Formats: sequence, C-alpha cells, structure tokens
Amino acid sequence: MTKTIRLHHIMEHSIVNGPDNRFVIWTQGCLFHCDGCFNQPTHSQTGGFDMDIAQLADKINQTKDIRGITLTGGEPLLQVKQVRLLLNLIRRDLDVLLFSGFTWEEIRQDTTKKQLLTQIDAALFGRYNKNLPHPFYGKKLVLNGNRIKKEELKPWLNTEIVINGNNVQITGLYKQSEKLNEVC
Repeated sequence: MTKTIRLHHIMEHSIVNGPDNRFVIWTQGCLFHCDGCFNQPTHSQTGGFDMDIAQLADKINQTKDIRGITLTGGEPLLQVKQVRLLLNLIRRDLDVLLFSGFTWEEIRQDTTKKQLLTQIDAALFGRYNKNLPHPFYGKKLVLNGNRIKKEELKPWLNTEIVINGNNVQITGLYKQSEKLNEVC
C-alpha cells in the first residue's frame, strides 16, 4: 500500500468546513469536473503535492483545539486506501466529516468505499449542482453514530480568510453572486 497521499492543501484550523474547529484536508484529483465547481484547482491528478500519510497523521494528532477533520477535494475517495490508512492513524477523539462527489448508490456498489464508512462520522455524497441554491442540496447525508448531528450540517454560507505572512487562504461557502477568484 502506498504510504503517501496526494493533496492540494491542508488547513490546521478552520471554522467554516464543518462543525466547530477542524483540520481540513483537500485531496488532489477529481474525475467529475462538475459544472461550476469552485474547487477547480483540485481537479488535476498531477497537481498538488505528495505527503507521507504518517507525517500527516502526526500533524493532525498534534494539532490542538480541533474537534475533528474534514476530508474534501478534489475527490477524497479516489484515494480511498490512503484515506483509510490516515484515519487508522489519527486520534480516536476526532470526528470525521467527508465531502464526496460519488453518489450514495456508487458508494454502496464499491466494497472498498463502503468499508470506509465505518471510519466516517458524517458524509455528504453526490455531484455538485450549480443550479441548486446551496452545495449541500441534492446530496445524500449519511451519519454513522452521533458524534456529528444532522443539525450541525444544515446548509451554511460562511467564508474564512486566513492571512499568514504573504500567504492568503480563502475557504468556505458563499453565494455564487459573491464568487471569489481563488478558493481552497
């Protein structure tokens, strides 16, 4: 099994990518290329960077004041074996939220992807549809246990801007009329 995962970006603290303060992982690579996708820089299979999975897990485990991790992309489930390995290595007190463009039907037909669900607390499955008023609409919410509650995943529109020296990171969800040039 590969010991690296292909990433687009990581953010150690985010309050707009799931409930409470979260460590967010944007994987690199997506086959869906949904019309209007706001994460187009994550689509290329060759973009981004490789990171050692054990080092990423250590970074997550050492990050203080986070409730959990959010896996997004790109498409995290294109690297399902790497994601499973990562989730085996992170602290058990962290909850896990997954955003995936795969549909619930596609997940249920794929044994490897279906097995990953035992490691996920909540997931939103389905392609992005720019014609719906919010990216969560038209998707299937799957909850596993009660560490993340349905009420915590109601559609929100929040944007977060993090400035660190010369590096500016913008993330979150916003109205299409307020679309920004670059969103992580």
